[in-house]
Amino acid sequence: MLIDFHTHLDFYKEEELFPQLEKFSGIIVAASVDENSYLTNCRISDHIQKTNKLCQIIPTFGIHPNQADQNAPLLDDPTTAARFIKYLDQSPLIGEIGMDFCWSKSSPQNQEKVFRWFLDYCNKTKKACVIHTKDAEEKIYNILTDYPHARPVIHWYDGPEKIYREFIRRGYPQTFGVETIRSKHLQNLLKTTPLDLLLAETDNPESEPWLGGSRNDIFLIERVYSELSEILNIPRTNLEQILEENFHCIL
Repeated sequence: MLIDFHTHLDFYKEEELFPQLEKFSGIIVAASVDENSYLTNCRISDHIQKTNKLCQIIPTFGIHPNQADQNAPLLDDPTTAARFIKYLDQSPLIGEIGMDFCWSKSSPQNQEKVFRWFLDYCNKTKKACVIHTKDAEEKIYNILTDYPHARPVIHWYDGPEKIYREFIRRGYPQTFGVETIRSKHLQNLLKTTPLDLLLAETDNPESEPWLGGSRNDIFLIERVYSELSEILNIPRTNLEQILEENFHCIL
């Protein structure tokens, strides 16, 4: 079974996405960046449930650090906060959340406020949460200490090896995707990752074109599986079984 642990299906045009989903067999985790993103992913999931029983889409609610400035004030409104909690209760796992000191224009203060708000929920419910860490690795490492019952999954880590090893020591699962084949640093991190902490992703539809590639179709996850299999020197069928077992352990 193919499992793409991190995508942004709502970024696609529906006329491009739906014909692909009609042919896909496997599981796609549809991360959200804000409320509208989550609701769109839910509609996509509802649609495909009626047309392709072999494709399961899992919408997850989160607020990306890029959206922190717009959303941080909303958390102080009881009505909005209650609505967000409802979305979190619906989500089998939470994401995308985190902090970004490289590309995000949101203030660090608002990023941290939003991040901690979600972590507080995850700490109380013991739900897994998918975390964006770009150039905020040490800050996030320290913040996570305050939420020992949250269950972080680190998305596309490419930061310092020292902090990565600490994340591994804490038992945080890690996603690897389309950049891995292009980066010796990521390949080294992959080879130090226990197989029971390994997940695969595409971060579709923008990541592969951003890296200079030409594909952004949902079947790109097949190539990621093959690349990870090659780098780790393990049979593709074995890798598929490992990734499926890891996925079910997280849920």
